[in-house]
Amino acid sequence: MSRFLQLISNDAERLKYEFKRIGVDEYAFKMAGKGKSLNIKVKDLIPAQANIIKQESLAAGMDAAVSRGTVGCNVNKTDLLLMGNTIQYKRLIDRLKVQPYSLKLFAEELFNFLDKKKNRMLVTPSGELALDEPEIMGILNVTPDSFSDGGDYFLHTDYRRRIDEIKDAGVKVIDIGGESSRPGSTPVDAETEKERIAGAVEYALSSGLKVSVDTYKSAVAKDVLEKGADIINDISGFKFDRDMPKVCADYGAAVCLMHTSSTPDKMQQKTDYANFLEEVKAYLFDSAEMALKAGIKEESIILDPGFGFGKKLNDNYLLLKYLDEFKSTGMPIMIGVSRKSMINRVVDKPPGETALASKIAETIALVQGADIVRTHDISETLDMVKIIREYRKADPDG
Repeated sequence: MSRFLQLISNDAERLKYEFKRIGVDEYAFKMAGKGKSLNIKVKDLIPAQANIIKQESLAAGMDAAVSRGTVGCNVNKTDLLLMGNTIQYKRLIDRLKVQPYSLKLFAEELFNFLDKKKNRMLVTPSGELALDEPEIMGILNVTPDSFSDGGDYFLHTDYRRRIDEIKDAGVKVIDIGGESSRPGSTPVDAETEKERIAGAVEYALSSGLKVSVDTYKSAVAKDVLEKGADIINDISGFKFDRDMPKVCADYGAAVCLMHTSSTPDKMQQKTDYANFLEEVKAYLFDSAEMALKAGIKEESIILDPGFGFGKKLNDNYLLLKYLDEFKSTGMPIMIGVSRKSMINRVVDKPPGETALASKIAETIALVQGADIVRTHDISETLDMVKIIREYRKADPDG
């Protein structure tokens, strides 16, 4: 072990702390940008564009990877992977502004992409929800067949007890569902779903909670939004019911748009992907575009990569490992891993005995940039969030 060589994190604040200790001149603090590395993939370029970007990337001190045959223009299209630090990207943008083949427009898009700020406020009909710190969404399944707690809160005395528990813990948001979305589950009609959740929605609203309703049916959404619900949590990302975007827009609802490969009864039969992470991102970005085109505010959109929905075990842990890649839209990220099979299968325990393992996965997700945790185990999650808050605000300067 060398006492003369030390590894330093690429976090900008950490680098500035070391600059202070070294005693650099004030102008040198700009160098902190050199320590933050970014890898950005660009889709579907013609060879002429790709070759110029690669050439200018090298001139800016960074690098770019293209498909074999691009240099000789032997391919029709290529993707390109840019690799560099933030200062090098600024140089590249300046160089591309004077290039042909619409690269000035690409430079503007790249600048906006790098300059995108994360939404720190969720706009809902009843008011804004601050997301400066991790937010908890408590789960209430008013169903007889959910994978973890099916039947536990089916009676009005039971769901009221659960709602009181969530409110008394200090949690602000509850997610109420009337149809199980576990793999292989049988769908129910809209009227049955509305009947199941009506009492719970009304009681949660009277308790002062922000109410999210887990449904992909526009008829159910319309019913609960009229009652005063704030969020529609659509597991299909607006793909199952094409009327859903307009209904949500008409009521000014916030929406959570999730990825799935198919309906719950078929989704685990569709788990083959050519490029898993890219396909999940493309699905979510398409859902977000549908929402924006319908008139839903960007500040009212949450994205959920859909842990457990049409995914193999390894896929779920890829999502967890690379969750930070989903932050590029600036929209808040919600995750739901609580008591799911991706947890139960690894620790070999039934869902009701996986609170600790679920918290570990949720902690990883928050470190990777998640904003909202949808969970069953409220008390344990509150403790976890306290630790995450301290972790996030830890300052090298104390």
